[in-house]
Amino acid sequence: MRNIGNESNTALQIVVTDPRAVFERAGSEVTDKVTLFRSVADFQQLHEVAGKGGHITIIGGGFLGSELACALGYKTKSTKGSVTQVYPEYGNMAKVLPEYLSRWTTDKVKSEGVDIITHSTVKDVTTTPDGKLKLSFDTGKEVGFIYTFSLVYTL
Repeated sequence: MRNIGNESNTALQIVVTDPRAVFERAGSEVTDKVTLFRSVADFQQLHEVAGKGGHITIIGGGFLGSELACALGYKTKSTKGSVTQVYPEYGNMAKVLPEYLSRWTTDKVKSEGVDIITHSTVKDVTTTPDGKLKLSFDTGKEVGFIYTFSLVYTL
């Protein structure tokens, strides 16, 4: 598993909290672009991508996903990068916080420049003919990426 960048040294990262089966069944064209997120070094790599104006998508709204979204969103405020966070709940950390705190947390993440997509789970990931990845959600929405990127997920 590795990270790859495009010719302009920007990369697109996707951070996923646990839809392993979706990515694993997609085959080696996808899994070869997957980095397991587990360490400080992984964060430093994401921070570098954000600093170079890369695009990061975090799938998951728990503690780790939300903390990453805030930190990386803050970093991209000074670059041309962007961060998107996708999760099935109505708000960040909705599984563990009361609704009012989840909504407050979601507003905090948004204030760091993070684009949030709620009520969505990854249904499928495919490669396009040019080797880029496309995510399909259970809502019917599809998101394609213009940069070559790695998927990053946590266990």
